[in-house]
Amino acid sequence: MSVMSEQEAQRAAFARASAFDLRPEVWIPMVLLAGTLGFPFFLLVTSAFNVGDPEAFPATVYGIDNFIALSGHLDWIRNTLVIAGGGTALGLVIGVVLAWIIHRTTMPGRKLFELLIAIPYPLGPLVGALAWSQLGAPRDGLINRMFGAITGIETHLINIYTPMGIIFVEAIFEAPVAVLIIGAAMQRMDPSLEECSSIFGSGKLRTAWKVTLPLMLPAVASAALFMFTSMIGSFAIPTMLGTSSRFYVATNAMYVLLQGYPPNYPLAAALGLVLICMTALAVWLVQRVLRGKSYAVISGKNYRPRQVDMGWMTGVLFAIAALYVLLSLILPMVTLLLASFQSSNAISFNFPAWTLGNYKYVMFDFPTTQQAILNSLLLGVGTGVIGVLLATFIALATHRSRSDGRRLLEQMAMLPQAFPRLIFAIGFLWMILALPLKLYGTLFAVLLAYVIVFLPLAYRGMSGVVVQIDIALEEAARISGAGVFRILRTVTLPLLRPGLLATWALLFMVSVREISASLFLSGPGTQVLGPAIFSFWDSGGMPRVSALAVVQALIILIALTLVRSLANRGANV
Repeated sequence: MSVMSEQEAQRAAFARASAFDLRPEVWIPMVLLAGTLGFPFFLLVTSAFNVGDPEAFPATVYGIDNFIALSGHLDWIRNTLVIAGGGTALGLVIGVVLAWIIHRTTMPGRKLFELLIAIPYPLGPLVGALAWSQLGAPRDGLINRMFGAITGIETHLINIYTPMGIIFVEAIFEAPVAVLIIGAAMQRMDPSLEECSSIFGSGKLRTAWKVTLPLMLPAVASAALFMFTSMIGSFAIPTMLGTSSRFYVATNAMYVLLQGYPPNYPLAAALGLVLICMTALAVWLVQRVLRGKSYAVISGKNYRPRQVDMGWMTGVLFAIAALYVLLSLILPMVTLLLASFQSSNAISFNFPAWTLGNYKYVMFDFPTTQQAILNSLLLGVGTGVIGVLLATFIALATHRSRSDGRRLLEQMAMLPQAFPRLIFAIGFLWMILALPLKLYGTLFAVLLAYVIVFLPLAYRGMSGVVVQIDIALEEAARISGAGVFRILRTVTLPLLRPGLLATWALLFMVSVREISASLFLSGPGTQVLGPAIFSFWDSGGMPRVSALAVVQALIILIALTLVRSLANRGANV
């Protein structure tokens, strides 16, 4: 009897194994992602434990000496945690307050503010750091000069070249992501939950604090995780605002290690591995906090989100929103415009001395910046097209295919978010150098890195659209005799059009302003705007670097305007 039961168990196990159905639409992207993510990570890990030839890829002699050496530079890790933690906390406060003002109150001009608040994120941290270095410099910053001229006090009002200054700039340029994530959750919340609080005598602010905010915890945690992982890998802001005071975080310390002679690859890799572990720990902590708890805010009944009339406080809320737009958008862009018209590094209001020569230089006279502008446009378009196609394919495979392994594919598509971009770029660089193909120094290498780095962003955008399309529409077309490709052309793709356009625009904008992923991959002939602006800043030519930053910002704003125009036109058809 036991023999028979054992045989039956073996047959059942074999039947289950043979029933495992892994289809091409799932395993093909899994293999591609495993190769493009796994090999760079393997090289990074082996280099971190390399105690032999520092330029051997992969390493041949292993040990933990590099991690022991990091114990002498714990300030790099401490500073990284201070900036990431402080920036995330401040960014969350800004994000929660602005999301609540825009989506849950009757403040006038909410639609306009929703647009203006979103713009600083695609402009990017490089533009923010450059602008605030001219606004908040202790001696010749524009704010301190105006403060001294008005009050006659020689002491500076602010000093942006401090850890608090770095945290401030990080927070205001990452906060739009928190507004987007938390605002989306607030729009879907059943207002009856807040009405119950009001019935029991709670005021509007107490209801927001005791009811609305706790129910938004998953969205707040998601926003916090996104900002924390982004700030852990932030390079431009800590480098441009912290280098003069010798304030090093992990990313700019890695840059110094790799730019030194000889470059210290193993120590840089060990530091990068520590950052990846910190990111993984943050993901685990967020999942642990949310596990086993219910935050259901959407019920089966029909309802409309209700805005709260804040009475006399509406003016205060308007001032808060306007202050954020002033600090994150208006002041930085005006400052860069003013600096781009100057003939010296100091901003002067002597209008006859202003010049357009800096724009002429970066757009027409200097071949490197001309090439950088063209390459950035090509990469933006290419990343948008390939990224959208890949993300759409993975989203359809995840939500439409009946293949096994769908959830694993989804997790792999989101995995690049766990890699700080500078660290991934280093591992990716080592990978293309190890391959027999001569990809280093080509735009294709930068394009491939961009597609991988921004895949989580593209996948989340397309996945959210795919799940909203009822599969019954595709089933109806199939029953009517349409084939797979005809269903895609006549049903699925037309319904995906708004999401395709929005995701393409997002990928275009973040690609044009990216610096970390291209800093080590771009070279002569493949220079792009981010590293070109950083190189100009490093050489001290503030008027010309400001002009180039304005050109980059204009490209992003024009793309945003065109996409919104096309989206509105499509909505009116």
